[in-house]
Amino acid sequence: MKQNLRILFLFSFLLFAAQTTFAQEKDITGTVTSKTDGIPLPGVNVIVQGTTNGAQTDFDGNYSITASVGDVLNFSYVGMTTIQITVGDSSVVNAQLEEDAEQLNEVVVTALGIKKTRKSLTYAAQDINADELNKVKQTNPINSLSGKVAGVAISRSSSGAGGSVKVTLRGNSSIGNNQPLYVVDGIPLSNPSSNQPTLTFGDIDGGNRDGGDALSLINPDDIESLTVLKGASASALYGSAGLNGVILITTKKGRSGGFKVDFSSNLTVDSAAYAMDFNEETQSNIDDFLTSGITNINSLSVSGGTENAQTYFSYSNTFADGVLPTNNLKQHTFNVRETAQLFDGKLKVNASVMASTQNIKNRPISGLYFNPLVGTYAFESATEKLSDYSAFEALDPARNIMTQQWYRGTSDIEQNPYWVVNRNASDDTSNKLVASLSLDFKINDWLSLQTRGTYDKSLFDFERKIHATTEATLAPANGRYIVFENDYTQYYGDVIANINTQINESTSVNAIIGASTTRSTTESFTGDSGTNGGLQFANVFAFQNFNGNPSVNFTQNSFETRVNSVFASATIGFNDKIFVDLTARNDWSSTLPTENNSFFYPSIGVTGVLSDLLDLPENVSFAKLRASYAEVGNGFAADQISPNNSIIFGGGGVSSTDPIKPFPGSTPKPERQKSFEIGTEWKFNNNRFGIDLGYYNTKTSDQYYAFSTSSTIIGAPQAYLNSGEISNKGVEASIFAIPVQKDNFKWTTTVNFASNKNKIEKIYNGQVLEGLIEPEFFTLSAKGVNTFGSYLVEGGSFGDIYAQVVRRNADGLPIIESDAVVANDDNTVDGLTKVGNANPDFTLGWNNSFEYKNFTIDFLIDGKFGGETMSMTEAIVEGFSNNSARETANGNVNVQIDGSASTLSAQDYYGKVGGRNGFTGEYIYSATNVRLAEFALGYNFNLAENSFFKRVKASLVGNNLFFFYKDAPHDPNVSLSTGNALQGVDVLGLPSTRSIGLNLNLTF
Repeated sequence: MKQNLRILFLFSFLLFAAQTTFAQEKDITGTVTSKTDGIPLPGVNVIVQGTTNGAQTDFDGNYSITASVGDVLNFSYVGMTTIQITVGDSSVVNAQLEEDAEQLNEVVVTALGIKKTRKSLTYAAQDINADELNKVKQTNPINSLSGKVAGVAISRSSSGAGGSVKVTLRGNSSIGNNQPLYVVDGIPLSNPSSNQPTLTFGDIDGGNRDGGDALSLINPDDIESLTVLKGASASALYGSAGLNGVILITTKKGRSGGFKVDFSSNLTVDSAAYAMDFNEETQSNIDDFLTSGITNINSLSVSGGTENAQTYFSYSNTFADGVLPTNNLKQHTFNVRETAQLFDGKLKVNASVMASTQNIKNRPISGLYFNPLVGTYAFESATEKLSDYSAFEALDPARNIMTQQWYRGTSDIEQNPYWVVNRNASDDTSNKLVASLSLDFKINDWLSLQTRGTYDKSLFDFERKIHATTEATLAPANGRYIVFENDYTQYYGDVIANINTQINESTSVNAIIGASTTRSTTESFTGDSGTNGGLQFANVFAFQNFNGNPSVNFTQNSFETRVNSVFASATIGFNDKIFVDLTARNDWSSTLPTENNSFFYPSIGVTGVLSDLLDLPENVSFAKLRASYAEVGNGFAADQISPNNSIIFGGGGVSSTDPIKPFPGSTPKPERQKSFEIGTEWKFNNNRFGIDLGYYNTKTSDQYYAFSTSSTIIGAPQAYLNSGEISNKGVEASIFAIPVQKDNFKWTTTVNFASNKNKIEKIYNGQVLEGLIEPEFFTLSAKGVNTFGSYLVEGGSFGDIYAQVVRRNADGLPIIESDAVVANDDNTVDGLTKVGNANPDFTLGWNNSFEYKNFTIDFLIDGKFGGETMSMTEAIVEGFSNNSARETANGNVNVQIDGSASTLSAQDYYGKVGGRNGFTGEYIYSATNVRLAEFALGYNFNLAENSFFKRVKASLVGNNLFFFYKDAPHDPNVSLSTGNALQGVDVLGLPSTRSIGLNLNLTF
């Protein structure tokens, strides 16, 4: 009986306890969103901790689950930090998830779109996310890399908004192209430039113009992330195209869940800020001529989708009025990207189309021809102002046309600047279309097959209308009409098998085997009425108005290149602690002779995760050591080995002399680069501090040089020969830290350091060939009628600057004899003396981000230390005027005249040494500079729960704000050309600008 009572009592107690428990359970509902932008997150796992009771958020981020007061809900989502929330009295539990930076950074997109874990990389790779690129927007997004990636040298173009950019990774290694390859979503991007300046004097056929590039046509807001592969080991899978490194651009795509809309608008006011010191009158005239520029970049994107299909659409426009009168830019870019997962996720489809159009009126140029700055800087009048000549033309009754007005006679270089911008006006139009399709089929757990294809079309058109009464050197009496049209098309396709398997418990293999084909075509047309041909009727700009004589130029060219390739790569992991990376590629190029058109190049790399292999202190979060070696070949451009003879316009037949030939008996072979690098990466204190340090050594041999020859022997004035060797050695370091991280305050800082030493090991390999005139140097920038030159000389460096130098006595005084300055003729090359090098000894970038409650402050300090630059602008101005500040001050300059110490006034001395072909060695300055490159002060607005907007942020932004230190009379970070010529010299380039404005970001 007692036993039964005990059982009954126990049963009653358990029933009561169960009733009490079940009475406390209730239905919990809520919404899970991203803390970054407030967007609902579908597919978030919600689990009651310690149980199997779970749910998943729906398309709108909503969930429902049964739980009791005191239960803990776990919210987890790929790429987000898992959080826990304890159930209270409320039946609604909302959650916001933050991005897990450590988890997101574990996987890195590498060559050919291959995804690898960061710890397995055997080479240097550095990432930049979208926020970093767009904090302070620029019309060319690549300009935003300056100071943010170690070993990447960025030079902005002097041609203003829409200008091209010069990017060099780990130094110049080739006499040909030194620009890196750009890859968008795994597919190489065609990035041609229709023209780049090469002459200090200027190009008489339209001026020293920048033809632009494809990068300025990309919408910065479409970029998700950017990865820089700096070494040959990292880029070897791209073959010869990746010889100079690779910049991988990953664009945004739609994500499953609710659709979201992002809008941004950036408006800045631009002012010409960095120019030489003029006297007050001249500066006043310059200020009257140049204007305040305005740049407005707007972007709208819509993204979203279901679990199986996602869409991303964006439209952006850019409108810019430059500081040069009548210069303006209009640009429109559309982007559509569709992604889908079909057949239960076995087939992944990725299709995208990007279309962009850009028009630039009166793009600024450099040099003297067609440059309005010549007349602006040269204007001298005691009674008039430059603005008095803004009425730049007057009617000539005899010809019944408007003619140029100027306070003195014009010359080949000097005209009324208002006439130049209105009656020598230019028009640049660029259009680009990129369509791509990728199919990725998962065959089984360890094998997938991917195929990709792209159609890439770039069109660059240039037109200059030169009105009658323009200076006769530039145009005949009735004017001149110049048209350039360039059509570039690239077809790319590849097939890749991806293998990802675990051989045994300790060994993993991640490999690819594939083949690719690239076909590139170029169609070009030039129509130029010429300096002697001219127009039949004044100011009628049409081809049918050209005079019919041989001086008129009609030229058409068509080129095609094909490269077929096979490649393979394997990353073998041992216990996920040691990784060996092997790659191999073979290219067959149509531009090489049949007997030598195949070239093979391998790479090998090893990395060891020290933090897993060794027992390191607890504060070491991660450590690894890496080393790699690679060889890469480089083919030739079309029509380079044996160019076609040109047909002479107007019935002149075919040119009797070949412009250039290969040396008889020498078979052209591809340029070859051998590269070794070693590095280490360390992170401390739960990834609050880290350093990535690396050393590299590259040698590029068999450069394909053009040498002077005997025409009577080989039938050409020049011939190509594989010869020469260029080396680069350097150190790179990237340091990051989070010195402060509290609930309401966070400080993140990054320092990037790089130093590169370049050397011309050889120019001439010593081949003995009949007709060869043994070379002493190779010319990058010919001096022409000026006195700036850049030459490759054995023992020298790429970017060496040569100038005409004043001879000085033992005390350093300039020597003047018979009222003429004496030139130094010791150790000259082509009559000029080496005076410096355009490249810095080292670069240093310091990037900082502060977050305090709703406020953010970001700034970048960018420094380049060492190197020299020449101001031919200053030399030219002081040669034709007394408009410089130091000439106006007219102090004394100590000199030696006819053997005796003496003085000359500044006007007299600089009048003697200045000029476009003067003693340019007197105008060499240190290129060292440290600037506040970027600044942004932002505020994230608090929004009500029922607000139409998910996120609102407004920022005050500034770009190129000021220099902490600068010696040169111009901005040394600006380049006249993105090619190899005209580095380290300013020749009447448009002064670089300071930009201040506002940026608005909305999400809804």
